[in-house]
Amino acid sequence: MGFLGHLHPMFDALAIGRWIAIYVLLLCLFLLVLLNRRYVLAALALAALVLVVANSRVAGDGEAGNIRVYTKNLWHRNVEITALAADIANANPDIVVLQEVSENNVALMSDLQSILPHQARCPWQGWNGIAILSRWPLSNDATRCSPERSLMAVKVIRHDGAFWVVGVHLQQPWPDVQWAHLERALPVLSEVNGNAIVAGDFNTVPWSAAAKTIGHLTNTKAIPPRLTTFRLWGVGLPLDQVWALGGKAELRPMIGSDHYGVVADVWPSNPTARD
Repeated sequence: MGFLGHLHPMFDALAIGRWIAIYVLLLCLFLLVLLNRRYVLAALALAALVLVVANSRVAGDGEAGNIRVYTKNLWHRNVEITALAADIANANPDIVVLQEVSENNVALMSDLQSILPHQARCPWQGWNGIAILSRWPLSNDATRCSPERSLMAVKVIRHDGAFWVVGVHLQQPWPDVQWAHLERALPVLSEVNGNAIVAGDFNTVPWSAAAKTIGHLTNTKAIPPRLTTFRLWGVGLPLDQVWALGGKAELRPMIGSDHYGVVADVWPSNPTARD
């Protein structure tokens, strides 16, 4: 049912537990071996194989690209701003995408002004905005904010051509309003014409229909490897993601947040057009 997220948001929420379903199936297989139920055993073995293959398609390694992106859900009450600014500076990113930018942590943007001077922000609620910081200039007329907190897009002007950066912070999955807000944010994605990098807290897994919709509309794919950035009831989830045409990602520390950061070296355009 988790493959049917395009039909109803409930199925998309089920997709989050796909690996759990695999473990349950494997336990059932073990019990069926003990009970000698061969036909049911064969059916469940096939189901487990399908799920493993489907999940493996979003795993693996990639080739590092020529633009470094750092994405981080700050947590709106984060006060470890100095340590976080130092970690971002040490990572030496070209682009930073921040979520939960609030009055408590907005000073981080000023702290990074010297290395990432070009900045834009969509505040929405005062405690829960998205910000994009760039080493290169931003187009003056190309900053877009969705009606509710979901998406922010800016156009970055680089020496070898412009590309879009889309910041993501989706709401919680069904029964919350993730899909409703994403649908109202689709006009923002319709303006992303050309090369793009997408990064942020998706609040869903990269194989969900919601995440794949963003990837399809921006012509991007999830950058491997799949990384646990948040734990819900002890279960590791890859909620914080970077999407582009190619690249490779790694974790950064939490530093006052409940999410790990992610740094990815990506290709926003065809890797044949490299520096």
